[in-house]
Amino acid sequence: MLKLRAGFLATVMACTLGFATLNSCNRPETEVGLDYAQDDLLGLSQTDTLTLRCRTVREDSLQSDNLSTAVLGRMYHPDFGWHTAGFVTQFRLSAPDKDFGSNPQVDSIYLSLRYTGDSYGQLSPQYINVYELEDSLQYDSTYYSNHSFMHFSENLTEPGFQPIPLNQNQTLYFANDTVAPEVRVYLKDAFGQQILEAGADVYDSNEAWNAFFHGLHVTPDPMMGGEGAVGIDMISGLSYMRMHYHNDLDTSYYDYIINPLSARSNLFTHEWQGPFQGLSESFIDEVEKPLLGVFSGAGLKTQITLPYLSTWKEVIGENSAIHKAELWLPVDPSHNESRYPIPNQLFILTENESGEVVSTPDQTSIGLNINGNFDAEEQAYRFNISQTMQRMLNGELESDVLNVVASRAGISFQGVAMNGPSVASGDSIPKNARLIVTWSD
Repeated sequence: MLKLRAGFLATVMACTLGFATLNSCNRPETEVGLDYAQDDLLGLSQTDTLTLRCRTVREDSLQSDNLSTAVLGRMYHPDFGWHTAGFVTQFRLSAPDKDFGSNPQVDSIYLSLRYTGDSYGQLSPQYINVYELEDSLQYDSTYYSNHSFMHFSENLTEPGFQPIPLNQNQTLYFANDTVAPEVRVYLKDAFGQQILEAGADVYDSNEAWNAFFHGLHVTPDPMMGGEGAVGIDMISGLSYMRMHYHNDLDTSYYDYIINPLSARSNLFTHEWQGPFQGLSESFIDEVEKPLLGVFSGAGLKTQITLPYLSTWKEVIGENSAIHKAELWLPVDPSHNESRYPIPNQLFILTENESGEVVSTPDQTSIGLNINGNFDAEEQAYRFNISQTMQRMLNGELESDVLNVVASRAGISFQGVAMNGPSVASGDSIPKNARLIVTWSD
């Protein structure tokens, strides 16, 4: 019922605004966005009242294998709700042909995960669960953010060291040691002993090692409290699993490394709240609200269509040429809080005949500034879609759908709630979503 009602109201609004569009062609009053001499402006017309149909759409999944950064934690965002991020990864041998000596015994084993410096939401300690994967990861396989990786049921973490700080500014203290900020997750000694006693042939090569030990699934426990998410470095070799051990003659340690050759994938789940709460229902794929949402981590995107474009083409003439088309998506200051920074940039994509997301003509043009950055002075994202608009008018695009998506989509938790076209325009700074088109006959 919610989906049907939202669509019905949007249709009524679109029809009403569509008639206004027919009378909206006028000479430009400013030179905003125009690269022409003053004399040339006399031959141009401009409008900012083309009808936009905008809706927020839930992303089903996102390809998330072998990325440079993972995200770990459970974050709350006041505009969007709760978001959980974890990852699966292989480990590589720091040195093959390892001999652990006579009668080796584990002293401790832990994950040491290096921060990237990125954080999302308000940071507090969280319980982290770690599970051994049942099946091998393949580096050349494609994995998506909603993939279900089978793992053994035992949580390998040592409960005495939980919860775990997730804060790149917090120095850690273990016994008499001071440790630079990292995500350190202690694992059970019994697990360490198991891989310590795997046998010399397991340590002959990375292929033999990965055939024996398939990797780990690392994820926050959503039932145990805590808040915030952090970026984890997955390619420098500075994130690893370290095993301290002793034998009959000595004490030492051995590292199992996460590096660019480690097969891995990021995993995301979302519990939508506020204006986007309906998208938590599996049977609702999109909502039409005054607010538009974009959220990374296979979260949300905004879809835009121009339902009366063919009618407008009849008004302006068959041979009209688009000189500039700039899409504005304003952000109300109440949705731009410093504790939850909005993305610096968004992207616009279109679709092919099969519904797959592809680049716009503007993105594939050499030397063209497509923008998409947040303009702090205008409090809006601005997108150059001039060539896209021209090819839409010419009927040369496979789809008339524009998708506004997050940058850093698979390696971050950032979102922004933007004003739709129905939001009342402001006095000094227009607050409604709009498309400003300049053309000539």
